[in-house]
This record gives sequence, structure tokens and C-alpha cells, in this order.
Amino acid sequence: MVKDFYKDIQACLNEIDNEIVEKVIFQWKNNLQHQRRDSARIFIIGNGGSCAIAEHISTDLNKRCKVKAHTLSNNSLATCLSNDYGYENAFTQWLQINQINSFDFLVAISSSGKSPNILNAIHHAQDCLAPVFAIFGMDGNTDFLEWNDLQNYFIHIDSYNYGVIELTTEIILHSIVEELVIE
Repeated sequence: MVKDFYKDIQACLNEIDNEIVEKVIFQWKNNLQHQRRDSARIFIIGNGGSCAIAEHISTDLNKRCKVKAHTLSNNSLATCLSNDYGYENAFTQWLQINQINSFDFLVAISSSGKSPNILNAIHHAQDCLAPVFAIFGMDGNTDFLEWNDLQNYFIHIDSYNYGVIELTTEIILHSIVEELVIE
């Protein structure tokens, strides 16, 4: 059983389009100097385990890469926004409060790929011309598969196992952090 789990993770990693990850790294590296100058940020969103991944990667981006990365990890604010605007709009409201713009980035993580609050936040970021990097699993919204362009990127992890999806997502994001580390 354990060997099968490892094999599933390896299979998902082997299917990742590394060219997309390289393009995200290139885009972020090219904009890091500009980001620091203009105080741009990276917003990372996810629910449940994806939220934990968002917090972990945000910490690494701040500490190791000297990038202003943020998550909606303030429970009071998250429940306030969910209560007042609906759970499906909580991330969008948070992005509006923080005035996401074309100098910022949004990283959207959804194991199912179907979370309305994640999808709504992606659309809002795009409306604000902020580049988006989305990582979805399962049979979620694959409309984004043809979405990869000069500033928006999407990776689909072909698995229905939450653990496999979450670990593959974290490996992808850690590979980006490793390329952005400032010693």
C-alpha cells in the first residue's frame, strides 16, 4: 500500500509539464526586482490542506526569497468575510481589500478544482490583470488547460487522492521557491 502511494506521487510528478513551472519561475524572477520596488505581493489561496500548503509556501517565500507573500490565514477575517459576503466570495473580498493589481500574483490551489471561492478569486484577479498560477487536481475545472499564456498558468494533477494531489502541489511550489531563494 505504501509503495503504491509513492508510485502515485511519482506518476503525478512525471506528468507535470515542467515547461509551465519554468515559465512561472522565469516570470516571477523577472518581476522580483519590480515587485520589491513597487511593493507588489504574491497572494496564495486554498481551502483545508491547500490552505496549509499556502501558509507553508508563503512563509518560505517571505523568509527565504524575501518576497511579500500573503494568505488569508486570519480566522477572524476569513469568517467575517465568509459570513458577510458568502464563503464563495471570501477570497475575492480579501483580494479586493488588498487591492490586488497587475504587479501582484495570485497562486490558487484546489485539490478538487471545483471550489467556487477559488474560481471566483481567479476571475477577480484576472479582472484586475494580476497574473495567476493555478494548481488543480481531480476532475476539477479543466477549462484552464488551454489557459496557459504569457501571464496565466495552470497545472492539472491527474489524481483523485487528496494526499497525492497535496504532496505533488507542495513539491511543485517548493521547486519554485528553491529557484527564487536569496542567500
